[in-house]
Amino acid sequence: MKTLRIVSADRMEAEALYTALVRKKQFRVLPVLRDGRELLERYMEERTDVLLIDLELPGIDGLEIVEAVSSLPLLRRPQLFVMTEKASPTVLERMGQQIAYCFLKPLDAQQTAEQLYALTRGEPRLEGPDYGYVDYLVTNTLFRLGVPPHLQGYHLLREAIKLVNCADHPAGLSVMKDIYPASARLCGTSVSMAEHAMRHAIECAWMRADINTIQTFFGYTVEAHRDTPSNSAFIHMVADRVRMRLDSPWGEGAGVLEEARRA
Repeated sequence: MKTLRIVSADRMEAEALYTALVRKKQFRVLPVLRDGRELLERYMEERTDVLLIDLELPGIDGLEIVEAVSSLPLLRRPQLFVMTEKASPTVLERMGQQIAYCFLKPLDAQQTAEQLYALTRGEPRLEGPDYGYVDYLVTNTLFRLGVPPHLQGYHLLREAIKLVNCADHPAGLSVMKDIYPASARLCGTSVSMAEHAMRHAIECAWMRADINTIQTFFGYTVEAHRDTPSNSAFIHMVADRVRMRLDSPWGEGAGVLEEARRA
């Protein structure tokens, strides 16, 4: 059985993930560490097969840990996974082939535990392209549009956009029968609350964003007086934008990073 260690300063998230991994009984899970320096000091005594590292750590940050661990001799080197709220193209490029996968937070503990087990066994990823690019592109687009990330509507919109983006026939999805119920279920709220929260998040974005930024994403479907699009129009337009970037001539992976640098 492989040993696994989580390094994260987020106590609640780390404990939820630790519990999910222990219940799966697929790893021998070592106690969670909350400081990168402590990991580097203890690693030679407690060698680990798999490391899941938060890039936002006090003291020595996650990126420094990735580089330090990756410099170890091959036989002593663990399989590296990272998690972060903002996977910038520069950071992903710097880590390159040193990591196996990047998880975008907030994490679903059960899903992440299953994903980790699949990846350490060499099985196909359970979702999305390498480094979680669908999540990255959706998050990056909402950020550029100025959707406040502390709002519940932000998280509902993110789940709704991913749902539409991954659908084989997105035009066949009903916002009332499919998108709202699925997003509400994932975020633990009701359908009516989901609709209102999304509407509030879009209206906040329209007050914050520059009209040029809005027109970059929505073209001239948005007039200069800034009438906000419906929830359905916003979700489908952003999902289509994400799909176009994934299907760009550069392709996935390094190509998406190249496009992100140019954006």
